[in-house]
Parts: sequence; C-alpha cells; structure tokens
Amino acid sequence: SAADMKTIKKDGMELVQLRQAAKMYDYSIMWDSKDRSVTLMYMGKMDDKMMKDDNMMEDEMKMKDDKMMEETMMPAGKTIKLWIGSKKIMVDGMQVNLKSMPVIHEGNSYAAESVIKQYMMPAMGMK
Repeated sequence: SAADMKTIKKDGMELVQLRQAAKMYDYSIMWDSKDRSVTLMYMGKMDDKMMKDDNMMEDEMKMKDDKMMEETMMPAGKTIKLWIGSKKIMVDGMQVNLKSMPVIHEGNSYAAESVIKQYMMPAMGMK
C-alpha cells in the first residue's frame, strides 16, 4: 500500500521513492545518467492482458465491461519524465512545474508525494 512506501523529508516536503511507487502502480522505470532523468511508463496490468489474449474472450459484452473498468483505473500520466534537481517534469508530453525538485538519496530517486498522487495513482472514478 502507499503507506508502506519509503519516504524522506526534504525542505519540509515528503518525498517518495520512485522505484517503489513505479512497481506499485505498474510503471516501468528508466534512469538516464546523461541528463539525470527518470522516465516512468505505465505498463498496466500485464497478467490481465496476457490472460485475455490467451483466452480470446468469448463474450463481447464482458470485453466492453473490462475496457470500461480499465479506463476508469488509468493513471493521469502514462509517460512521466522527471529530472533530478529540476522542478519541471513532462507528463504525456506536457510540461508541469513542481513545488519541489526530485532528488537522489542513498542511490535512489525520490519525488514529491504529489507526483505519485496526481500522475501515477489510478483515477478511481469515471472520466
């Protein structure tokens, strides 16, 4: 659960470990040492997708219901790129400014809890 995520305090802000958040919300995570950036890409529930492909859904109505459920559970950002030491991030190609910069602490990247809540966590309602 989100309560179990590793956090640190920096300048009065709570920062969450990105690798742990990525794993929890089905994102792949890539580090680019050249520009000191972290790219998160939403992967969805791989097990569910593989199972659907294997079984080739007999009932079209069930497939539509599943698609509606998937859409309501999608996070706001499918691709998120953060730069260590910069308040700007890219969410699905659009620039967003943060209140605090992502940092590296003991070899792990951390970002404000708001990044996880606003862009990584699935939306729980219909859009």
